[in-house]
Amino acid sequence: MYNGNPDLRKAGEYIDYTPEMLEEIIKCSVDPIYFAEKYFTIIHPDRGKEVIQLFDYQKKMLKVYVDPPDERTFSIICIARQMGKTTLTTIYLLWYALFNRDKTVCVIANKEATAIEILDRIKLAYKGLPLWMQQGIKEGGWNAKRVELDNGTRIIAASTSADSISGLSVSLLFIDEFAKIPKAVAEDFITSTYPVISAGKKSKIIIVSTPLGKNLFWEFWSKAIKGKNNFYPIKVKWWEHPERDQQWKKKIIADIGKLRFAQEYECKFLGSNNTLIDSDILEKTDFEEPIDFKWTGLLSIYEKPLQNSMYVLGVDTSKGTGRDYSVVQVLKINHDQSLEQVAVYRNNIIRPRDFAQICISISSYYNNAMMMIENNDVGSIVCEVIWYDYECDRIVNLDPKGLGIRSTKTTKPLANLMLKEYVEEGYLKIVDKSTISELELYEEVSPDVFACDNGNDDCVTSLLWALYFVKTEFYDGPIVSVTGEIEDRYRIKEEECDMPVMILD
Repeated sequence: MYNGNPDLRKAGEYIDYTPEMLEEIIKCSVDPIYFAEKYFTIIHPDRGKEVIQLFDYQKKMLKVYVDPPDERTFSIICIARQMGKTTLTTIYLLWYALFNRDKTVCVIANKEATAIEILDRIKLAYKGLPLWMQQGIKEGGWNAKRVELDNGTRIIAASTSADSISGLSVSLLFIDEFAKIPKAVAEDFITSTYPVISAGKKSKIIIVSTPLGKNLFWEFWSKAIKGKNNFYPIKVKWWEHPERDQQWKKKIIADIGKLRFAQEYECKFLGSNNTLIDSDILEKTDFEEPIDFKWTGLLSIYEKPLQNSMYVLGVDTSKGTGRDYSVVQVLKINHDQSLEQVAVYRNNIIRPRDFAQICISISSYYNNAMMMIENNDVGSIVCEVIWYDYECDRIVNLDPKGLGIRSTKTTKPLANLMLKEYVEEGYLKIVDKSTISELELYEEVSPDVFACDNGNDDCVTSLLWALYFVKTEFYDGPIVSVTGEIEDRYRIKEEECDMPVMILD
């Protein structure tokens, strides 16, 4: 009895074990699922107190906590709301503490009070165990922020300050609701603690959270699913809970809306299901580092021009006042009809007339590539300077009233549709970080109208027009459909546009 509490065993207290007890202890020590479903009790809202019966996704999570299925030793879980996350955390940390000697377990959350709440649930579950299953509680080892057991293992609830667990030899670090931790605080904490914990060959780090935008949790998750860090990823969505169905989904959406449902139950990092490109695709889209630069780093080159290869430029022009960017996207059109992003020029202080020279130079560098230039607003200046001042005829002219191509209610939606299909079906490879970042924010702001909520979508716009080239009659190769077949059903004909095709001599 610890401090007069008959539900707690004191350190050093003698227990007369029966063979059956010892057999149970051995079974529980090697199998946390068996331990949970035999000795972990919960209070069900309808059925009252009962031993927990784990769902399949919970069993999967427990197995990964114990032993990730590949060489990675850490775990990161992206999980929907109301999936029993805290209960599962309690089960695992309780099991780990009971059956491991001389370990230090640290529970970290977005708020210290949350970490203490998790510790309280562990303590409550601990008191529900039979005394012969417990480890003894050390003197003074049962308080608001700490539990210390007779086997030398301790569980500590701590804040996310950089020095909260400094000096501790941590065996298991559990971080709850990582996405809710302010980025600066999370970065300081990880910078100060990660090297120490990761240095241990048997140390564990488990990060569990529901998405909340593009933050440090998203960065860890993105690297994990691409195999670029030591975290094994698991995503658990709402439909994995066997007691939820489409009717449940409709009810929740009616209460909180589609946007919050997408974030909190479908685990969308953007908090939206309205992005042009499916967010699951974007999560797996990896950016690359440029292999070279030109014009003081403003042209990022991912592949230098290859002989006999065909390229096209997509051009979007800004006023050069330091806000929007003038962007040139360079795509390579492969023999198998797929396309690759090979270079991006981006500058927000260049004047349109100077930008016209840049466009000509990039076009010349990439095998005299044709240029798809949006002529809305100051884009018309770039077209005129290229066509008349420099007498360069490599502009694709689709506007009967001028040079270049005009963004209209017909052309822009068609370009958006094509971008979506080519990216999602794997026919367009995007590698530029700025472009990927814009696509992650490129959402439907009104029916069939897409834009970035921060107002900066110049990389996307220029990419649209570069890709649109293969829809025009200036491109004489086959076009890939979303089924992977080669066909002409997407070819833009003069009679299908709201503007006739015009070729200027």
